[in-house]
Amino acid sequence: MGLVALALLGFFFKGADLAAIRRSLAEADLGLIAAAIALVMVTYVFRALRWQVLLKPVGEAALGACFVTTVIGFMFNFIAPTGRLGELVRPYLLARREGFSASSAFATIFLERIFDLITVILFVGAWLLLGPPPEGAKSATAIQGLKVGGITAFLGAAVGLAIMYAFVRYRDRALTSARSLIRWLPGRLEPLAMRFLQNFGEGLGVLADGGNLARIGVLSIALWFNIALVLWLGMSAFGIQVEFGATSLVLGFLVVGVAVPTPGAVGGYHVMFSLAVTLLFGVDESRSQAAALVNHAIAFLPVTLLGMVFFIREGLSLKEVKTLESTGGG
Repeated sequence: MGLVALALLGFFFKGADLAAIRRSLAEADLGLIAAAIALVMVTYVFRALRWQVLLKPVGEAALGACFVTTVIGFMFNFIAPTGRLGELVRPYLLARREGFSASSAFATIFLERIFDLITVILFVGAWLLLGPPPEGAKSATAIQGLKVGGITAFLGAAVGLAIMYAFVRYRDRALTSARSLIRWLPGRLEPLAMRFLQNFGEGLGVLADGGNLARIGVLSIALWFNIALVLWLGMSAFGIQVEFGATSLVLGFLVVGVAVPTPGAVGGYHVMFSLAVTLLFGVDESRSQAAALVNHAIAFLPVTLLGMVFFIREGLSLKEVKTLESTGGG
């Protein structure tokens, strides 16, 4: 994964005018950057609030515990070379603190990702339908790519959500079918697998609660509105002036960039940010590269530093995390 990050950074800096990048960095509005950094942490408050609702079928989780474990989890996502390690650390640590089943808490992470994807797609789609289209041949090609990618991702998310809803709605039947499929496992593993599926299904229980689903939808919109605001402030700091709603188009590109499994989304974020603002808004390459570097730092550094503080305070050892990674959370 480190090689992928290096390759993407090599592509990002290929032919770069380093002197022009330095000038853009020196001219950036520090006040707007500071405001963006402050708002980044609000994002994790919204994530904690939403996770608290997602966990209701499992049990009542304290907001402070949800916030701390969310920050630690994202810290591991950003620094671990092996991909989404934080998605295992978060439910494990919360289960340890709150006495939940780790498997049930783990199921809510799947739901989080689906709600995130659907919300971003809705933001992008709303602007494509209601906002003025960017001008130019390059932007037209980029918009077409967003449309195709958005439709594909939406269909995938919808199918995943439908499967999970069916599992909750017809839980007994699903578990009976699963039992027949895992009989080939060694005798000692079969009951463990069934217990995992039962607890996992419990963690999906929020899908059967219309009121909590509505709360999750509202919190998802608030969360991604805040993320868009952070990005808009970070772009404005470099004189990239776009309508606030158009920021959602950049988010569409960044969702692809951060999906590349590199530590801290290094490389993927930079390449997709730069592509987005140059193709969609005609920003010159040096300014787009400078803005990519700073916006990546805004998005990743504050929560990583705070996560390290929380990690030390919680007493979660690196040996424990490595064991968790090797066993896949089980």
